[in-house]
Amino acid sequence: MRVAIANQGEVRIDRIDAIPKVETKEFKEKSTKGWIISHSEQGHHHTLGGDCEVLERAECPAGARILYAIVKEPTKLFQDAAVPHDPVDLSEGIYEFRIKREYDPFADQARRVAD
Repeated sequence: MRVAIANQGEVRIDRIDAIPKVETKEFKEKSTKGWIISHSEQGHHHTLGGDCEVLERAECPAGARILYAIVKEPTKLFQDAAVPHDPVDLSEGIYEFRIKREYDPFADQARRVAD
């Protein structure tokens, strides 16, 4: 079952029952504040704090990124910016993070959205 939780900028958050049976790879993008779920062009990343395990889906549509997080204690997805998006509270469970993409008809390519 999939339950839409929230959107934070270009990040869509869904609570899921289990990680789908797809190939995943280790996710290594971490800072001292937590897992960097999405990068900002200004350096104000969307970050998942707390005790979590994060995996990245190995194959995604062009320009997209899909991450899975096993959240082991209540935490937040937050943005480190002067005027950040509102933080999103997450309880223990499994979540899917989809980084939205946009199509650039002039470059004829899809790319991740960045705010």
